[in-house]
Amino acid sequence: MSKLRSRPKLDISDVGEISVEDQRSVQAASVLQTHDTGRRLVSEVFEGVGLAQEKAEAILAARSRIADHWGKAKHAALLIGQTLLGLSRTLTEDEYRRLLTGADRLFEFSAALATKFRRAAELVEQLRMPPEQLPGYTTLYDLACLGPDGVALARERDLIRPQLRRQDIIALRQELRIHRLLAAPSVAEEDKTVPGRIDREAIQRQYDALAAERTRLFERLQQVQAEMSVLEERLRLVAGGLVIEGKVA
Repeated sequence: MSKLRSRPKLDISDVGEISVEDQRSVQAASVLQTHDTGRRLVSEVFEGVGLAQEKAEAILAARSRIADHWGKAKHAALLIGQTLLGLSRTLTEDEYRRLLTGADRLFEFSAALATKFRRAAELVEQLRMPPEQLPGYTTLYDLACLGPDGVALARERDLIRPQLRRQDIIALRQELRIHRLLAAPSVAEEDKTVPGRIDREAIQRQYDALAAERTRLFERLQQVQAEMSVLEERLRLVAGGLVIEGKVA
């Protein structure tokens, strides 16, 4: 019986070195691109000012450090929001509202901020996009407040990215408001239609617009109630003793 010939072993040491070198090349190219982008932005912001070179370098260095810390802050805010979102699904509605009233003592941030963290995390869950492709939590919260139609419109226009600004969201909100007013006839207008004829689509549009408005108002009401609960607790503390420089005596 003839013996099977063994295959020669592949030397993969060079492959590993090549892979590492490729990664280093990609990282170096990314750093250079970021630096070039920073220089261009500084030049645009200070156009016509005649900024000294050493000051421009100081701004670039600060931009790099801030970008690093901001990335960590965005990640931390998302983790906090995901934790609060989990709590909101574990607790009853009344229990979670009670939790928010003590947010400043339990978590060292206000009920309003806790609401922003949770809503931002909830939107991230719905979008299913990598965190690095998303804006900060405050912008995500403002976007979530637009409702499903606003989020869908922002996504359709490829606006959901780190550069998304609050001004963009305000513009979207105004556009949606105008569209809803035009698309959803009032009850008085519907009374003027031909007797016996029911425009189901018009009624549905009006209903959807009012439902979205109700959701937005309800969420705002929850936030107001949580903030009022915090103030009520502080008023009770004040009633029990003197307040000296912001502290109960």
